[in-house]
Amino acid sequence: MDEKNPAPHTAVFSDIDGTLLNSEHRVTPRTRRAIAQTQAAGVPFVIVTARGITGTYPLLEQNDISCTVVTYSGGVILDERRNVIYHHGLTRAQAQEVVEFAEAEGLDMTWSAYSFEDWVAPDKGDPRLREEERIVMAQAREGSVASIERDEVQKVLCLCNPEKTDEIEQRLRERFPGLAIAKSSDTLIEVMRAGSTKARAVRTLCDLWGIDPSDAVAFGDNYNDVPMLEAVGRGYLMGNAPAELLGRMPLHAPGNDCDGVAQVLHDLGLAG
Repeated sequence: MDEKNPAPHTAVFSDIDGTLLNSEHRVTPRTRRAIAQTQAAGVPFVIVTARGITGTYPLLEQNDISCTVVTYSGGVILDERRNVIYHHGLTRAQAQEVVEFAEAEGLDMTWSAYSFEDWVAPDKGDPRLREEERIVMAQAREGSVASIERDEVQKVLCLCNPEKTDEIEQRLRERFPGLAIAKSSDTLIEVMRAGSTKARAVRTLCDLWGIDPSDAVAFGDNYNDVPMLEAVGRGYLMGNAPAELLGRMPLHAPGNDCDGVAQVLHDLGLAG
């Protein structure tokens, strides 16, 4: 935080897809205003996403949002100047083992792997990869895990057909019980190093800023967001979340097509 300003008493943490973005993958003007007003009040607004670095910043630039960013569901944290202040990942060998298992077992999916700003995939023509590229406004390069220059791989992303996602998640969990495996949408499964969670990233930043997590606010819409929502005092599940989650999470925000984040920030007095 700026040394000239007192430490904040709270912070706001928000997922992107299905939460900050509406179903057209856009940030509405009302939501952009709410973010700006929250920041103007001296409250940190933090993006916490499963997206990679290259898939996060085009969106922020498009919407003139500057803030601390948690990428890879906690694998890399960058400050407002895009300096890496924390990172946590698989080794390249661990990532290769996950990919080899998926391919040897003939799992009905394609994969991509992320190492900081590098994004690699085996088949640029796969329609599931092309759809992910369209959503995040970034391009993967065609290659193998072995082609990744750095030894740290933050995430292997499994891109599935929706009817196969749960089965593939179960197979991966059985084979790799020591890794963090989470479904982030009906078609996406994140495979990461154990301990790479959005909740851990939230606690790391709260500790850095001297904020009690019980005073913080968070927004999310899917299974990989639950630990983050439970780590803060006010964790809001979006109204468009899976019904099973809505049935067990106590605090709900309006859906992402109803400016849910902006509405709650208004109700909490953090935005006009």
